[in-house]
Amino acid sequence: MTRFNVGGTSQWLFNLSQGLSENEIENLLLVGECPKSETEDSRLSKIPHKKIIGLGPKNSLASTISSFFQLRRAIKDFRPDIVNTHTSKAGVLGRIAAFSLPNRPTIVHTYHGHVLSGYFNPLFERLIQAIEISLSLITDFFLVSGQQVLSDIKKARIIRRSNVLNIWPAVADFSLGDRKKLRASLNIDEARVVVGWLGRKVPIKRIDRILDLAQARPEIYFLIAGDGDSIKKTFADRFKSNALANVIELGFTTPSDIWSIADICLISSDNEAMPISPIEASLAKLPVIGVDAGSTREVIIDGDTGYICKAEVGELLKALDKLSTNKAEREAMGLAARKYALEKFNPSSSISRQIQGYREALAQKSRRN
Repeated sequence: MTRFNVGGTSQWLFNLSQGLSENEIENLLLVGECPKSETEDSRLSKIPHKKIIGLGPKNSLASTISSFFQLRRAIKDFRPDIVNTHTSKAGVLGRIAAFSLPNRPTIVHTYHGHVLSGYFNPLFERLIQAIEISLSLITDFFLVSGQQVLSDIKKARIIRRSNVLNIWPAVADFSLGDRKKLRASLNIDEARVVVGWLGRKVPIKRIDRILDLAQARPEIYFLIAGDGDSIKKTFADRFKSNALANVIELGFTTPSDIWSIADICLISSDNEAMPISPIEASLAKLPVIGVDAGSTREVIIDGDTGYICKAEVGELLKALDKLSTNKAEREAMGLAARKYALEKFNPSSSISRQIQGYREALAQKSRRN
C-alpha cells in the first residue's frame, strides 16, 4: 500500500489484516510513508507491517526505484503465497516486484476505486490506462470494490477474463460519543440540524457543492472534517466578511465524534469508489445524501436509507430540505441505514468473501500452471 493515511482504504486494510489474523492467515503489510500534509492512521501499529522508504507519494525517482528493490527484498524474505497490492503506486511497483521473483507468488490486485477519470488530464489518463492494461497481464486475480468500479475497469479493457471478484469493505460497528457535549464544544445548539462530511479535502470531492448548500441554507450547520488543505484557504473569497458562518471546518475527526454531532451525512464527490464514511454514518443511524457517482448506489438505498441525487446543487437542496425539516423521516431512514450497513458491510462476511477471492486466485494460477 502506498501509504497508511487516515481514510477509507487504510481502514479497509486494517480490518482485512485483523480478519486474516483471526482466520490464522499470516499477513504482512508493506507500506510507504505519509507526506507531511497527511496524517498517518495510528492503527498501523496494531497490525503486522514493514515500512518501505520511498513508496509513499511525492518522492523522487531515485527514492521510488529504491522502494522497488525494498519491496522485492521484503516479498522474497516473507515468502508469501499471495501478494495483494492496493492503491496506484504500490499497485504498480508491488506487482512488478512480485512478478520479478524466481518463484513468484500469486499476484492479486485490489481496485478500491480508480484514477482512470476525473483526476488528471486526458493524455495522462490514457497513459494510466495503458499501464494498467499491461499490468493486468501479470496479475492472476482482481478484487474490485463495487459493481460500478468493476464496470469502469472492464470498460477500460483492464479486466477481460473471469479472474475477478466483486468485494465490499468490512466496516465494524462502533460506539457513539456524547452528542450534547460534542455539540457544546462547537457552540452548536441541540435544536439545530447538522450536516456532516468526512473525507480528504481534494478537488474531486467537490467541497464547493457543500459551500453552495451552506450559503442557501444558513440555518443549517455544515461540518467539514478530514485531512487536506484548509477550505478557508482554498475558498478564501467565499469566507470573506463572515460569510458561511454556518460552516465549521475540522481536521482529523473520528467517525464516532462527527457522526454523534451530525443529523445527516453528505457525499458531494464527482467520483467515488465504495466510500467508507457514509457506511459509518449509516451505522450511526444517519440518513445519507449522495451524488450519483461511482458506487454510491451500493451504499445508499435511494428513498429508503437516504437520497441519491444528480450532480446539481438544486437536486441536493431538495433532498436536504426533505430531511432537515422532517425529524421523523430522518430517524426512520437512519434506522433503515443502520440495518442495511450491519447486513451488507459486517466484517465477518466481508473478510470471508476476500478470503474466497484469495482461494480462487490460487486455484486459477494452479490450473494455468
